[in-house]
Amino acid sequence: GDVDALIRSIVVPPRPALLAEVQAEIDADDPDVGRIAELIGRDVALTAGVLRSVNSPFFALSRKAGSLAEAIALLGLRRVGALVTGFALRQAVQGDRAQLTRFWDVSGKRSYALARLAAGLRGVAPDTAQSFGLFCDVGIALLMQRFAHYGATLKAANQAKTQSFTEVEQAAHQTDHSFVGALVARAWGLPKPVCEAIRLHHDYTIFHDPAVDEGVQRMVAMGLLAELAIQRFAGLNQSLEWTKGGEQAIGLLMLTEHEIQDWIDTLLDGFAAGVS
Repeated sequence: GDVDALIRSIVVPPRPALLAEVQAEIDADDPDVGRIAELIGRDVALTAGVLRSVNSPFFALSRKAGSLAEAIALLGLRRVGALVTGFALRQAVQGDRAQLTRFWDVSGKRSYALARLAAGLRGVAPDTAQSFGLFCDVGIALLMQRFAHYGATLKAANQAKTQSFTEVEQAAHQTDHSFVGALVARAWGLPKPVCEAIRLHHDYTIFHDPAVDEGVQRMVAMGLLAELAIQRFAGLNQSLEWTKGGEQAIGLLMLTEHEIQDWIDTLLDGFAAGVS
């Protein structure tokens, strides 16, 4: 019907062939690091972006990586794969440059925060959490292209105290960014739990739903904590999403108020060091 036609009218950027090859090699039983480095190396901008990111204060590596093979040795295949996917996504999404610069800045902070949280809190692989952080709001960038008035919807969704973020979007556009983001993640070959976490990341009833995979619940809970840190870094002292889902997230992750504060401080230090 109309909604199907509407969804087809939202342009999902296709996954680049190079990325599909890299992902297939990473997922092979015996991945060939040399071949992966060679594949990524075919794209000069991608290579430069990955090396800049790997060598940023963010990853705090013991030494600088001079090549892709070194970057993989220092950071691990899957983490580098997640970075490559991130840069490819950035290249694929078109739109207003100023808006997108802000968007990718937040997206970079979120994917960093999720990887850090996953490494510390366990239960989700850091590269999986990193991918979730990267893709969870990509639907926003695509809906901005599709709907002239989406900016107003976004503002309303960000300020809604009782309605969920996605309910505000659905009422205005018959679709929402978590649904669109999950479509992109699926098209880009991301693991099923990541696609599911993206689809559900504004639905906090999942924290009490035994039918939802625990890894998915943990990703969404960590996403809320990352969001709180991002808001604090921006100088905002409250996050409406945290107000809606924070207590349930803390319960799921089994963290004390003190531990939450420690995590926020850790993430703020990371953001201050600079994400690239």
